[in-house]
Amino acid sequence: MYGMTMKTVSVTRNLIAPDEKEVTNIKEVVRKLGSVAESEQRYLLVDQAKGQEIELPRALFMVLLEAAKQLAKGNSVSILHYEQELTTQQAADLLQVSRPYLIKLLESGQIPYHHVGSHRRIRMRDVLEYKKTRDALRRAHLQEMVRVSEALGLYDEDNQDFLKE
Repeated sequence: MYGMTMKTVSVTRNLIAPDEKEVTNIKEVVRKLGSVAESEQRYLLVDQAKGQEIELPRALFMVLLEAAKQLAKGNSVSILHYEQELTTQQAADLLQVSRPYLIKLLESGQIPYHHVGSHRRIRMRDVLEYKKTRDALRRAHLQEMVRVSEALGLYDEDNQDFLKE
């Protein structure tokens, strides 16, 4: 599940976007769900009218909580399964790169793909694995730049919060 605010809308047609009126209510739901997540071992949906309770598995509860967090930020949300196959444009959108650049990544072997007829298809998990590795490498390079800048006395140590993300 991903909160998507940019071009990634094309990945799926089941995009859920909150309207402005809902965001305030969703923020309250996130606050309450977050406190429940920290303290409870069981998660129940209660139908007060019928007097019924349904126990939610923790995995489902966590999906709902993450979706609510993204919606509370005003982001659109879509649930995509890990094995889903993407077109080259969808994968490029997800990585926020151009399609020609994605093709270079595919052809250089950095992201696995296969052909369906004459079209390339990329598994969601392969795109996400590449993104995770790319982002970790970017973070490491940024931290090294900060370290060198600090050693040279060029960097203010009070402004490092962005490195913790």
